[in-house]
Amino acid sequence: MTDAAKTVERIVGAFPMSDQHGVRNRLSKAFRYIVSQRLLPRKDGKGRIAVIEILTSTMRTREYVEKGETEGKSLLDAMRDGDTEGMQHFDGEIEKLIRTGVVSMETGLAFSSNAGNLRLELADFKEGLATAPASEPAGEKVEMEIER
Repeated sequence: MTDAAKTVERIVGAFPMSDQHGVRNRLSKAFRYIVSQRLLPRKDGKGRIAVIEILTSTMRTREYVEKGETEGKSLLDAMRDGDTEGMQHFDGEIEKLIRTGVVSMETGLAFSSNAGNLRLELADFKEGLATAPASEPAGEKVEMEIER
């Protein structure tokens, strides 16, 4: 599935090898945001929900675009660390939707970029015991009816 990092590689890969270094250089200076979207089926069966990945132009991400990704220097790592710059990555957003019960675990893993890593992040989560949606203020009481 396409994500921000693969988008960069697809753009660069569209040019001959002899031009790719120059293309990386120009792209690193020109991009402001790279936004990718996946539409996941909702757990309640009422349509789909958009999951958005956002890569923002920072010194770090421009360097990775210009020089290419290497071990320990990936755009995904930058997005994971870049929430203060407005960045977000698919698996982090999918994790939130699974935890709030909007998307099933099975669907979330199927649409994730790295199902193994997402499964590890969700190791403490038991499906069916979804936490309250993030939009609810902390401390607000939620009433639930439990059938016995």
